[in-house]
Amino acid sequence: MNNQEEYNLKKILATLITALSLMTLLPLANADVIDLYNDNTTGSGVVKDVSANEFKTWSCDVSVSDTTVSAVEVRIDGNQCTAAKCGTAALNKFSPTPMALYSMAPAELAAGIGSFAIVDIPVQRIRASLVTLTGGTNPYVAVRCTGVK
Repeated sequence: MNNQEEYNLKKILATLITALSLMTLLPLANADVIDLYNDNTTGSGVVKDVSANEFKTWSCDVSVSDTTVSAVEVRIDGNQCTAAKCGTAALNKFSPTPMALYSMAPAELAAGIGSFAIVDIPVQRIRASLVTLTGGTNPYVAVRCTGVK
């Protein structure tokens, strides 16, 4: 292989690496962080309509304000309803089986943050619920998810 051929091969490889990097990173430009829950009592957060975003994969963080808590468990629910598809009466109905049920590990509780992912589950409406909150002094739990197309 001569110098010109080697140079051309390097240009082709650099172009391919750039193209693959852009293909990987461009979907992240469409990502939105959605605050799903922020409270200190068990129960469901506000339902968010994400139908316009067409998200199918989710990365979620659970943070707790007091690192002396001994247990935090959250669930994520989603449905396929829009007013046009299901009517307004069904908009806030969710299956008893969650999209995700996540318990923070002891190391995450000590750090005050845990993370999990939900892959290939597109929804029109999403919500988070605090299922378990044990210990601590008036701890608040926040759930934020980033949706990616």
